[in-house]
Amino acid sequence: MVLYELIRRHIQIKKRTFFALGCISGLANALVLALINNVAANISDINKENHILYYLVLFSLTIAIYGLTQQRLMTKAAQMVERAIDKLRVDLFESIRHTELSTLEKVGKERIFNTISKELQTISQSAQLFVIIGQSISLVFFTSLYIAWHSFVAFMVISTLIMVGASIHRLRANEIQRNMRISFDSENQLIHRLSDLLDGFKEVKLSEPRAEDLEREYRRDSNRARRAKTKTQTLFATDFILSQITFFTATGAMVFIVPMLSDVYTDVVIKVTTASLFLIGPITSIVGGIPVFTTATEAAQNVLALERDLKTIADQQHTERLKSTENLTSFKAITMQGAFYQHQKKSSDRPFSVGPVDITFEQGKTTFITGGNGSGKTTFIRMLTGLYALQGGQILLNGQAVTDDNRLAYRSLFTAVFADFHLFQQLYGIRDLSAQEIDEWLDFLEMRAKVSIQEGAFSTIDLSSGQRKRLALLSTILENRPIYIFDEWAADQDPIFRRKFYEQVLPRLKARGNTIIAITHDDAYFHLADTHLKMEEGQLFTHQDSESNGVLS
Repeated sequence: MVLYELIRRHIQIKKRTFFALGCISGLANALVLALINNVAANISDINKENHILYYLVLFSLTIAIYGLTQQRLMTKAAQMVERAIDKLRVDLFESIRHTELSTLEKVGKERIFNTISKELQTISQSAQLFVIIGQSISLVFFTSLYIAWHSFVAFMVISTLIMVGASIHRLRANEIQRNMRISFDSENQLIHRLSDLLDGFKEVKLSEPRAEDLEREYRRDSNRARRAKTKTQTLFATDFILSQITFFTATGAMVFIVPMLSDVYTDVVIKVTTASLFLIGPITSIVGGIPVFTTATEAAQNVLALERDLKTIADQQHTERLKSTENLTSFKAITMQGAFYQHQKKSSDRPFSVGPVDITFEQGKTTFITGGNGSGKTTFIRMLTGLYALQGGQILLNGQAVTDDNRLAYRSLFTAVFADFHLFQQLYGIRDLSAQEIDEWLDFLEMRAKVSIQEGAFSTIDLSSGQRKRLALLSTILENRPIYIFDEWAADQDPIFRRKFYEQVLPRLKARGNTIIAITHDDAYFHLADTHLKMEEGQLFTHQDSESNGVLS
């Protein structure tokens, strides 16, 4: 069972304890029925012999045993499931952290959000129901033994009808799972459409056709999810009604059929009929819990599928986790030899590739990279920083090849403000903060009046895009890595601060020994670079050679 295996993989399940508690709880519940039937059938003799107090104490003790064991069972189950989910969350977070960027782009953030938030919550909410289902199964078992003890024929009749009801649901299981998969995929798309609306709200407001198309797609996916969920719930409802009819049939059989098939006394008919009515409650709980159990099982399968997709390079990731995470604080040269990367081809699209690239970046130098949109600049930067694993060629750090053994250390050379940067309000990874240095840079970046750093976090990030970029720049400055990557950093800045960035910030970083690689189109400042490169259709040229289309080597 997928759900059981998922939980057992993360914590040790004490099966004997759960089995013992479940049996005691179910037996106590069945004993309540036996006591009631026994007292009801012999009430006159019990009153005559004055044993009513004895049976009352026995009845109360049985209820107390049931209550204590059931409470203990449900508490332990909740603790067990929540510990497993806690480990699942952490493991998924760690898997995301260690996966490759290309793998993460393929998986999609919508699917990750949906799985971690919704699917794990589904598993969590099902914990108590699993206990109720288990206890109900135990009660059905002991009550069936009670019926068999009074009449084996009645036991066979009711067992046959129960198996018929179970078979009805089993025959529909594949269709139910197929509809649940459609629902999950549709909800992933709904999250994607909603992200498009919120992240691109300005663009949506500026274009009514875009807004209409987005709403149409959202309505289509929502309708698809509605149909799948409605179909699933309809199947569950049909199963529930059929199961109820089956139970009523079983009760009727105790009165109409069992006496015809065997010689039973009136008191036996009454007892087995009462017992069959007593079964309706727990079996209804089992049937009613099947939708939640199926949903939780599907959720567990989605979690496992996400784990598999995040670990497509499991051996490499495992190797990286075992390596030292110490940061490199200096380097002499980084050389790319025949570096090549090609984006995965989609349908009939022409595959786009960057390289082969042969180039060396020396410590303390400033390099500007220019090129049109879609020329491959961003892909090249991701190759250089190790965010994309090369599909050809190699990267040499101080003459030694960058491999799985030193990839983490190699990445620690870089800090970056990408074009699609994310500004963290908490200054993660920056542990030694100098108040004097922070104040100095806030003044220099003209942000002192708007932001302060309190307890290792920016006081606010609710700022304009240009101001947020300045805070992102400050974060990289505080990291003080050997190599700085800037992807169109000055694009959102006013002319005065743009000049300040090129003529003061970059020289100041260079003066303290940092290497700078900047993607830029600000030709007024090209003279400040030691090297000027140009990217065209995935090929890298020197600025001088680009006019004659000479590839950089």
